[in-house]
Amino acid sequence: MNKTIMVHIDGIPTHPFEELGARTVLQSAQTPHLDNLARHGELGRLGIQKELRPFAGELALFSLLGYDTQKWYAGPGAFEGMNLEVVLDRNDVAFLCDFVTLRAENGWGDGKKLGPALVMDDISAGGLETEEARELIDAINEQLVSENIQFYLGYQARHLMVWVGGNVKIGCRNPQEALGRPIDRYLPTGEGAQILCELMDASRAILRHHPVNQERINAGLKPANCLWLWGQSKPVELSTLKERWSIQGAVVSQSGPYRGVAMASGLQAVNIEDHGENTSEWLQRMAGIASKILEKQDLACLHIPFATLASPQVSSAQASMCVETLEQIDEHLLGPLQQSFVEAGVGRLFVVATPCTSQPDEDEHPSARYVLSEGQKSDGAPSTRAFHDQEVSTAPLQNAATFFERFFGKK
Repeated sequence: MNKTIMVHIDGIPTHPFEELGARTVLQSAQTPHLDNLARHGELGRLGIQKELRPFAGELALFSLLGYDTQKWYAGPGAFEGMNLEVVLDRNDVAFLCDFVTLRAENGWGDGKKLGPALVMDDISAGGLETEEARELIDAINEQLVSENIQFYLGYQARHLMVWVGGNVKIGCRNPQEALGRPIDRYLPTGEGAQILCELMDASRAILRHHPVNQERINAGLKPANCLWLWGQSKPVELSTLKERWSIQGAVVSQSGPYRGVAMASGLQAVNIEDHGENTSEWLQRMAGIASKILEKQDLACLHIPFATLASPQVSSAQASMCVETLEQIDEHLLGPLQQSFVEAGVGRLFVVATPCTSQPDEDEHPSARYVLSEGQKSDGAPSTRAFHDQEVSTAPLQNAATFFERFFGKK
């Protein structure tokens, strides 16, 4: 069986930037390896017809692994629970539980209720560390835990809440959608939403004067002054990739829900440390991990959190930072992978770039761009073809959930 590497570049801005001469990041970046793959491979667009949620993150992986999102995917909560090894019963509803920073016109809004007076200032609470979060989660559990509500420690600003017998159909919003905006439009809605809002409001009272936040403020850092609940879902049981296609593989990601999807599909979930300040070394390490995986397995999926690499806050990522990040991915990850596997004729390289989700008010979520290369044989395409938006804008939208069948076939 031909070895397959999927590189998921997750969260590339698709809109033109004025500072780039009204061009997109993909059009502006110098990416010789991506362009070479495009010249000798297949270019196109991927997505899910009638899917209202953005084709990005763990939802994109879920679909690319051949699962019907509209039938099986409710949200990331249960997959984060699987990643944290939290056992969920059939009536449990798992919520992502993110520490965020809210601010008011003057100061951090202490004493103000959730509403239009508060703005989403930071979706990761200013880079909250896991050990800081441990103290805050302990404080939350001391005062808010009940027979039906329990909080679980995760990683950095991302954690988990389980609501026994909760309503999975509450309307909850990703805090990223509210970034830089008043939060009133993004609070939970529907039956049971009041309980979530009360929990979020109660968390503000607990976190406001917590020593961790006082130390952060004194150090000039942003406080983790609210828990934001969203991404709810019940547990699901999926047929594994080994059962469906007789393949084994691994997913490498920093994202808990992303790793949870891998585990649910029967793939190995590999965590990778934060990239820190040296993105190039982190990308080179990713390439090395892929090589190790494919020594014994069929599939290696590498999750590249583009927005995080370019800037911790998606909306603040400058165009030049995005261009530089894409060029680093091309040089330090795709270049080595192309040389090791594609040019050597021992594997296929599938690169998919999904759009960022920081523009939620768009009528349509942009589709993903992909390039598939299975060797260096020319397909007769013009030598000037490159991997960018203009090249694929008129390509027909392909169903992401059936794409992997081309690689492994139906069992």
